[in-house]
Amino acid sequence: MILLTGATGNTGRETAKLLAQAGVPFRALIRNPDKAGPLEELGAEVAIGDFGDADALRQALTGVDKVYLVTPNEEQQAQWERQFVELAKDAGVGHVVYLSSMESVPGAKTPVTQAHVATEQQLRESGMAWTMVRPTFFNQLLLAAAKGVKEKNAIVFPLGKGPLVTTDVRDIAAVITLALTQPGHENQSYDITGPDLVTMDEVAAIFTKVLGREIRYVDQPIEDFANILRAIGVNEWRVKAVCDELTEISHGSLTRRTDTIEKLLGRPPISIEQFVQDYRAAFE
Repeated sequence: MILLTGATGNTGRETAKLLAQAGVPFRALIRNPDKAGPLEELGAEVAIGDFGDADALRQALTGVDKVYLVTPNEEQQAQWERQFVELAKDAGVGHVVYLSSMESVPGAKTPVTQAHVATEQQLRESGMAWTMVRPTFFNQLLLAAAKGVKEKNAIVFPLGKGPLVTTDVRDIAAVITLALTQPGHENQSYDITGPDLVTMDEVAAIFTKVLGREIRYVDQPIEDFANILRAIGVNEWRVKAVCDELTEISHGSLTRRTDTIEKLLGRPPISIEQFVQDYRAAFE
């Protein structure tokens, strides 16, 4: 049995779809029972619980051979992941596929990347097989700019003027699914990226091409972005963590492209242009 954590989030939701399409049985751990319906329609066995509830985690891990582990970027992230890995080992799990990030290297300065580094080390020392899936900035995070694109023909985001590499969530999910369902990915670390090294002005030009109207990039001051997060109720720890991540990216932390997706999946990664085309309804 495979256990998916974060099954209603970006990567978990896409992985659930791929497992269902492949006819692979899986259990989905979610916090909100109101979100169980779509997963049950995919044929998933749904377990209700959160990372702070050790008893719920033990129950969800019963009979599980493989796990996809992803946790929310919250102040308790490192603690949650440390406990989960311990419980997974106690439950007899053989293989953990872990969503980390390409910036998560020894000496990382932001709290999210520091948590990733600690969990990667714990997994390597756990005695369980592991696979680290380490993408870059998700294409799908650009959906947060959809309102500005629709109303003002502008991508408003605090990502600076330098280049960055993005990764499409659908590619990430395909790599996760491969690691969960096929042999040969144990104890491997995969840095995965899309094909494009672009500035945000170049991203805006891609939007212009696909949507057929001029889209410009507005480099948003990070404090303005922070205030938007605060206004929608994001707690102060997460505001700082998110802003720290975006500041690192704007300073050039994500500029290395890899060919890992081509090697693993036998096809090119999804480009930003394809992403905009596939999600164009959100921007029109």
